[in-house]
Amino acid sequence: MEPIVVYPSRLRQFGPPEGSTFCFVTNSELADRFRVEPDGGYAGYESLTFDEGESFEDLLARRIPEPAHVFVSSPNAFFQSPPPDRIGPRRKLMAMACNSTPTPMEVVEHFLRVIERTDPKEQQAFADRFFERVEAADHLEMVDEACGTRAVFEHFSQDYEWNQQAGPIDWGTQQIAPSGEISVLPINILKFNQDLRLNINGEIAFRGQPILHSGTPSFSREDQARIYEKLAPMRDHAVIAAVADGTITEIRPSHPDAASTARMMQAMFEVDSRYRIVWEIGFALNTSLIILPGNYGGRGGDERGLRRNRRSPALGIGPHALHPVPPGHHLSGSSCRRARRRPGPRHAYRIDPPDVRSRSNPLSVQSGRPSGGAVEERR
Repeated sequence: MEPIVVYPSRLRQFGPPEGSTFCFVTNSELADRFRVEPDGGYAGYESLTFDEGESFEDLLARRIPEPAHVFVSSPNAFFQSPPPDRIGPRRKLMAMACNSTPTPMEVVEHFLRVIERTDPKEQQAFADRFFERVEAADHLEMVDEACGTRAVFEHFSQDYEWNQQAGPIDWGTQQIAPSGEISVLPINILKFNQDLRLNINGEIAFRGQPILHSGTPSFSREDQARIYEKLAPMRDHAVIAAVADGTITEIRPSHPDAASTARMMQAMFEVDSRYRIVWEIGFALNTSLIILPGNYGGRGGDERGLRRNRRSPALGIGPHALHPVPPGHHLSGSSCRRARRRPGPRHAYRIDPPDVRSRSNPLSVQSGRPSGGAVEERR
């Protein structure tokens, strides 16, 4: 079997080498399944291993020099993003964190080629426009015209954490790959607190490719696959969720073929009430990723995927998030002023409300529209 070739020169998110060493990190049993092509003009190239039970922070400290561009692909070991102060001021880190869902090697290669096609400058330009537009809007609306649903998200809060996982990587920072997401949570992404909520009310149509994560500890792979199969009809038929103050209060299938999906979601709610919480709203902006059928999200992957020229909000619920990636929702070249950056595993921003706000100025994320025109500012 031919190894998967990693071309450092194609990973544009890192920017120019600037005298760096390119370090590729994967699991020991997969080391011979990859080959790094020394084509990027780096000072050196190293291949390192990281396995379950080992500390990636220790690997950074002991084996990875500065300056360095570090690329991680870890299908067989859970990778946790290191704190910013452990990365070091002269390292850039990009990780395909693909362990929380099963990720065969052909899927790893698929995502690697997506990373190569991703244009970080295009993503940064979109993110700048997005933050400008969102900061100018009074609230956000999520509308699915086909299902007749509408939810309102009151997005101004000093407690919300807005994160940009897109664009070029700066020195001392890290990015999950494939990149291409802007997300909002009620607290830092690494902390789950079931008492916190996003202020969202109305009805949401969960429709599209579901992604079922499995943290540590969590489902067995067999249980994860069984639950996913019950959720898979969501690709074609929506489950409608009534949401009050960020909590799902009721669900119903939009079609008889989605009845099993609604029953499985209800069972998940009964086993763990945290699955009722709409924990994250993520706006996908990667136009280079074709969504694969199957549970291949990792903590990035298909979450950021969308058809060409479509921008899609993904909704994450629960402690080990279920992410339906709706193909019918899309966000066009929109905008919003970038707010203040805070250190963190992603680029984090605060959304400041405008000086004068009008209740008649929402930003509407619509579905069922042609490619390229999806964000509407209503006046």
